[in-house]
Amino acid sequence: MDILDHYPQLSSEWLMRGEGPMLHSDAPVTRASAPVAEVPVEKTNPAPSYTGFPKAVTVNENGEEQTSVVTGKVEAGYLLARNPEEMMAELETISVPGLRGKSYRAFEVSGNSMQPTLSPGDLVIASYTERLDLIQPKHVYVVVANDRLMVKRLRGPVKRNEPLELLSDNRFYDPFILPQEDLRELWQVRGVFTRSVPANANEAFDRMLVLLEMLAHDSQQLRSMLLDVAARFDVKLLPEIH
Repeated sequence: MDILDHYPQLSSEWLMRGEGPMLHSDAPVTRASAPVAEVPVEKTNPAPSYTGFPKAVTVNENGEEQTSVVTGKVEAGYLLARNPEEMMAELETISVPGLRGKSYRAFEVSGNSMQPTLSPGDLVIASYTERLDLIQPKHVYVVVANDRLMVKRLRGPVKRNEPLELLSDNRFYDPFILPQEDLRELWQVRGVFTRSVPANANEAFDRMLVLLEMLAHDSQQLRSMLLDVAARFDVKLLPEIH
């Protein structure tokens, strides 16, 4: 009852029985501090504070949450969707062992701001962050803002109304400051599907050892040939300097 009182947008059937949608379609996103009738409809309300819940989730016929995939092709629709439920229903879903069952979502990485950690085309699996004061310092997050979707490292937890400092692994990108009122969703990256299989880090070192062995063998062979030629022509070679 305390949870429902604090989050009136939650469905009691979903919370207690796991049945139906998680949120009421007509429920307010945040708890109003004054009667609704006192707020003029024609005025634009300020952006709501971070709620700690995704606007919509996808479930299967058993009521289990599915991991929806947000690719670059549907990113604009994901940001601009007026009906999140319909938008989520159109997304592909995947099942990842060990990363499912609690508001997980997959996002395709675009751009090179997180290289060499993440490459364009990588798919990150992330879980929803319920509170901004629980942000793990220097961990990688998917940041969904009003006008963009970014994968960045976060400086650390923030308090109410404090901006978020987003960091790139690519040193050519400066830190980005995002006002908290522009934040819509925040997902902590838990795993990565990548198409960029890294090369063997020891390959260059192994090849260098082979070349050194070949040079050592050739030098011994060359020295033997020179000694043989010198003996034939009675030529004295200079002594080796140690």
